[in-house]
Amino acid sequence: MKKRYPKINDGLMGKLTHAILARDGFKCVYCGLEGSELSHWLHLSVDHLLPKGHANRENPEFVVTACRFCNGTRNRTLFDVNGKPRKELIDQKRPVVLERRKQYEDYWNQKVRTNRGKK
Repeated sequence: MKKRYPKINDGLMGKLTHAILARDGFKCVYCGLEGSELSHWLHLSVDHLLPKGHANRENPEFVVTACRFCNGTRNRTLFDVNGKPRKELIDQKRPVVLERRKQYEDYWNQKVRTNRGKK
């Protein structure tokens, strides 16, 4: 019989989420955003490394700390997840997430930063 795990959707102050954030040092595993300040901590969330429907999706071993941007930025990318440990799954996703962050940074530098204060 398959082991059933409770859903990890208990918010930042929930017991399961807190345990995952603490295990990962309150730091996004993709970009390194640290939750050591309240304004950063409020942007932390948990990312399921395995897709919906996977038997181990809710296993805390396969749920990691991610900032909200990194958590949401690669949701349409398909990854090979079968039989891979957590570190390998993170290493597989990180380049996709960081490339998307770079695209946003470039846009911000070109369109937002340079136009601040202009009307």
